[in-house]
Amino acid sequence: MTASSPDRFTALAGRASSRLAWLSAATLASMTLLTFVDVLGRELLSAPIAAKVEATELIMGLTVFLAIGLTTSLRGHTRVDIVISHLPPRWQAAFEGVTYAVSLVFVALICWRLGELAVVQRNNGNLTQIWEIPLWPVTAVMMLCALVMLAALTIQWFQAIRIAAGAAAAGDADPPAALGAG
Repeated sequence: MTASSPDRFTALAGRASSRLAWLSAATLASMTLLTFVDVLGRELLSAPIAAKVEATELIMGLTVFLAIGLTTSLRGHTRVDIVISHLPPRWQAAFEGVTYAVSLVFVALICWRLGELAVVQRNNGNLTQIWEIPLWPVTAVMMLCALVMLAALTIQWFQAIRIAAGAAAAGDADPPAALGAG
């Protein structure tokens, strides 16, 4: 028996977000190493790394965007659900559905603006000031990572709608747990 399309999409989004998170960890490690080498060079040899600040800025942006898909998939964003947690599961799911719908709009706008910015940066030939690294590839990667976040939000939105409509599978004993509430 083959998996359904939603299940394949969910698995694909999960794999993509997981691999991107590993890249995020690698970028964070590289930033740590860069800072360490810069401090050693500055303190021991009086020779700091010239472009450490611009490299750190690019790496930090990549680190955040590479990890945001997994954070979304794991429902790891900060939540305050003091009132909603006392509602029946279907009402909780309905509120979740509205929240995910608003989030989808905002993340879609972020994807669109990042894509637009990458094109402008490419067309203008924008480079970093010291090492003259093109900016558009970094911005394009950020846009692709935001698309992974958009996929995770879409999956969660459909799950919330399904639970709110009362179509939760018999095995879903606790629908809010499926949404990450609690």
